[in-house]
Amino acid sequence: MQAPVTPIFEQLRLIALHNTGLLDTAPEQRFDRLTHLAKLCLGTEIVLISLVDAKRQWFKSKQGLAACETSRDISFCGHTILAESIFEIHDAQLDSRFADNPLVTGAPFIRFYAGVPLEINGERIGTLCFIDSQPRQFTDKERQIAFEFGKSVEQEIQDRLQEQSNELLAASELMYRSVLEGTRIGTWQWNIQTGETVFNERWAEMIGYQLAELEPISIDTWLAVTHPDDLDHAKAALEDHFNGLSPFYDVNFRMQHKQGHFIWVHDRGRVISYSDDGKPLMMYGTHADITKQHDNELALRQSRDQFKTLVTNIPGVTYRCHHDEHWSMLYMSDHIYALSGYLASDFIDNSQRSFVSIIHPEDRDLLIQTVEKAVLNHASWVLNFRILHQNGSVLWAEGRGAAEYDSRGAIKYLDGFILDISKEKKLQDQLHKLTQQLPGVLYQFQLWPDGHSAFPYASSAIEDIYGVKPEDVQTDASTAFAKIYPEDLPAVAKSIEDSAQQLTLWEQEYRVYRDDNTLVWLSGSASPETMPDGSILWHGYIQDITQTKEHYLKLEDLNLQLNVAQQSLDLASEQAQIGYWHASLKQGTLWWSPIIYQIFGFDAHDIVPSVTLLKSAVHPDDIDKVDKSEQQARLTGIHNVVHRIIRPNGEVRWVHQLGQLVAEDKNPDQIIIGSVQDVTDRMQLQQVKDDFISTVSHELRTPLTSIFGALNLLQSGKLVTLPAKADKLIEIASSNCKQLSRLINDLLDIEKLAAGKMLFEMKRLNVVPLLQRAIDDHQPYADLHQITLALQLNHAMDEILVYVDEHRLLQILTNFLSNAVKFSPTAGSVILSTTLIGNQVEIAVQDQGDGIPEDFQSKIFERFSQADASSSKAKGGTGLGLALCKELTEAMNGSIGYSSTPGYGARFYIRLPISV
Repeated sequence: MQAPVTPIFEQLRLIALHNTGLLDTAPEQRFDRLTHLAKLCLGTEIVLISLVDAKRQWFKSKQGLAACETSRDISFCGHTILAESIFEIHDAQLDSRFADNPLVTGAPFIRFYAGVPLEINGERIGTLCFIDSQPRQFTDKERQIAFEFGKSVEQEIQDRLQEQSNELLAASELMYRSVLEGTRIGTWQWNIQTGETVFNERWAEMIGYQLAELEPISIDTWLAVTHPDDLDHAKAALEDHFNGLSPFYDVNFRMQHKQGHFIWVHDRGRVISYSDDGKPLMMYGTHADITKQHDNELALRQSRDQFKTLVTNIPGVTYRCHHDEHWSMLYMSDHIYALSGYLASDFIDNSQRSFVSIIHPEDRDLLIQTVEKAVLNHASWVLNFRILHQNGSVLWAEGRGAAEYDSRGAIKYLDGFILDISKEKKLQDQLHKLTQQLPGVLYQFQLWPDGHSAFPYASSAIEDIYGVKPEDVQTDASTAFAKIYPEDLPAVAKSIEDSAQQLTLWEQEYRVYRDDNTLVWLSGSASPETMPDGSILWHGYIQDITQTKEHYLKLEDLNLQLNVAQQSLDLASEQAQIGYWHASLKQGTLWWSPIIYQIFGFDAHDIVPSVTLLKSAVHPDDIDKVDKSEQQARLTGIHNVVHRIIRPNGEVRWVHQLGQLVAEDKNPDQIIIGSVQDVTDRMQLQQVKDDFISTVSHELRTPLTSIFGALNLLQSGKLVTLPAKADKLIEIASSNCKQLSRLINDLLDIEKLAAGKMLFEMKRLNVVPLLQRAIDDHQPYADLHQITLALQLNHAMDEILVYVDEHRLLQILTNFLSNAVKFSPTAGSVILSTTLIGNQVEIAVQDQGDGIPEDFQSKIFERFSQADASSSKAKGGTGLGLALCKELTEAMNGSIGYSSTPGYGARFYIRLPISV
């Protein structure tokens, strides 16, 4: 198959084709009628008007074929447009150019083809073709018929183009008429030789008439309404046009309105024909009412005069200059003298000096580059630079300006304004120095309606905050926003949006990445304001709060733990029926936990905690005891009292209050915290036990005294001499009788202490003699067990006094020393020492025994408590000694304690307040 060759002038041919406007248009009867008639005349199966486009042949009209187009490279018509006459193929199967063409081997199975070229404006744009599925050959007459049909198609195309041109012409004429009517232009035509004149209706309307009112109309009609003072000027302009001095007659003058006033008219026309002798014949023109324009121009001139006056009063320098090497000045206001010390006239046309010459040499290149860049981009410029004053000083100026361009885009001149900003620059430098001292960044952030943002100003600290320099974000803030932690970015964006919409203070805490990918916390606040261009400008401050935030987050975590602990405490308090409270001994305020309402029988809805309320519930007989404990708390820091309360329903209950004063240096209000527990059941049991012990003790003491006396008589030998075995038994009985007597005495002492019946003879004493006495009294007992007793005293102890009962203090020391000797190994040592601890005296006894077992330490001060029964039997003891020591110490406003490491001995001590 041979594809058709592309014609030499293919581009011109395609232009001619597209200018017909036929491609891809709907079928038209004028073309379909011709192809149908051609098919009937010549008897072929298919007749087509085929338009050969760049890559296809498209069928404007078709008879006997359904397809609308085929590819050009397999077309027969592509060959036809290469010839000037009919292109005919008798049998395509026998023609090597087409035998394997798909249009031959397949539908429509072309065997016969004849194509007449269609030529428009000298270019063959397509064909009128005849196709048959059987071999055939046109006769000369048939060829003539086909040719004539082709010419008819060409004529239809030409007629179609002519109709379109007429339609365009009519539309154009309608448009021009509409323009004239829409612009309210008056028209006129004038026969210069005869004076005959024609005006349109609008011409008459401009001066308040209807055209009929002015008839008969001639050139005199125009002369009659034209202002006399303007006639000479109009006639001169007309003569210049007649003489060829101006291409148009163009003049402004006044015409009198029907109502008597004058309007301004722009009259413009041209001679369009001349007489045989060369004189002007016909002239056409227009009249336009320019009264408003004239008034506007008058107002403009007045405005310019006002502007000139205003420019004179502007504190800065205004100028206009050429766009040349030296910026040669066309105009410069007089304020240049204050800025430079030179007159404005010195700069006009560079008569004395150029403006560039007074710019500081270090700033000239930057200023020139900035202006040139702005001119190139048709933008304005703003720049700060220095001016060299005539007196040698240097002033800072801000220059603003823009270039003025003509209609072709060429630069006409540069306009600008220069303001003295020396004071502002000085203040700015001071501000810059101040901002360097701030830990955060001072900034301005601007957001425009299209979404882009920038930091027009930012102190240098922005590099510490965001890791970017001020100039990096001066026109685009995206690099700073890229540093924000992704999880925090939506909240930051939302907060900015809310602040912009409501014009409220922006405040936000968020995280950003440092260059080392560590996170820091920032806190920002800024006040917004709207700008003339619709943008929002914030003025604000951002600082690094990482350390504070970490402390805050840690505090939140601690608060959470505290809440959990509080809930646990509340639950434990409710389950254990132990309430807790804190009070101010100075302010008298009180707070307690909910369980205390239940303990005291109060209604939580009606009662507000107070010290007064709490004291009102104390049993009258125990008020002194409670007051004494509070006074003791002021001295020792410990409030420990068991007393009775009377509930609102009259029920008497026992409670145990235990409190501790907060460290004095951090407690100006003397806050004491503590707990309260209902111990009624325990006190009732204790009372039963105490009553039992008291009864037993008294019932045992009388017969025991008699037994002890009888044993002493027997041991004395005054009554009878006993055998050795009996004497030994009497000695054992006497020893056990003494032990039982001590037990009874201890029980009675504890009973007295518990009942408040123990008598104390309190005196201000120096403890050193008492300590020495205790050592001396126990030396025989220590020697018996081969134990060394030693006394260690603080150097200042001789001057220290304590307020104690001498006998009870010796009773405590006796118990401490006897226990220490009893539990120390043979050849061991026991040390009795005294030390000053704050405002207290500590008296301690240290032994070298096995120490106190861990499982016994919590019970060591309880009554009848012994570490090991076998040990008690071996060492002796009642289990009441340490319990009695505790009661006696606390009764003398002291405290008792111990420390012990198993295998390394034990240390028992009491602490007594110093007496001033």
